[in-house]
Amino acid sequence: MVGSKRKKNQSTLSAWYASLYTRRVDLVGDYAGAELFLVEGDSLLLEAFSDPLLDFGENAFQLLHAVYSVEKLLRQLSSRGCNFHIAFFDDHRHLCIPGAVVEEKQKQKYLLARAAIVRHLQCNAGKTVTTIHSFSSIDHPSFLRYLYDAGCYFVLCHDGTGGQAVEPYQWMIHWLAQNGWNVALINGMECHDTKVCATVTISRH
Repeated sequence: MVGSKRKKNQSTLSAWYASLYTRRVDLVGDYAGAELFLVEGDSLLLEAFSDPLLDFGENAFQLLHAVYSVEKLLRQLSSRGCNFHIAFFDDHRHLCIPGAVVEEKQKQKYLLARAAIVRHLQCNAGKTVTTIHSFSSIDHPSFLRYLYDAGCYFVLCHDGTGGQAVEPYQWMIHWLAQNGWNVALINGMECHDTKVCATVTISRH
């Protein structure tokens, strides 16, 4: 019974996500300008950890490469005038792990890399002209209060495509939409010249 209910919920979620209106925009020139937006931390890490040149295999742990990939993504945003904060959620930590099948030993490497990068960003936030926040979960009242108080224009996150966490990411996008925030997708984001081009999803509800 629980299994069939879960399958039904997944089906409903997939149908809802497929119904979203999407458009490709320049986040800086066409959409947000200098408005503050939020980068979901594990989406940032998933995008960086999906680099095909990054090796976290059986006999490798390229932590410096992972840090470089994260910093490169952040530089692409900050150098084009983006105004953003980053938020990490305790219950999202496994959402940074790429690939449909990852061995347990590799998962621990990704989680260790996550902890090291979060600490690195917290210690160097002033140098990257942004602020790092931590919350227990996305539906915790303190996070919703932060979104309202900070005046975040939208949230930049992943939708899980190509990874092992499509459903959790789609639930996150659903929660954000139900609370009034549009989402720009970090997967598929392209930066050239002064532009940051990304797909924005807009709820019809």
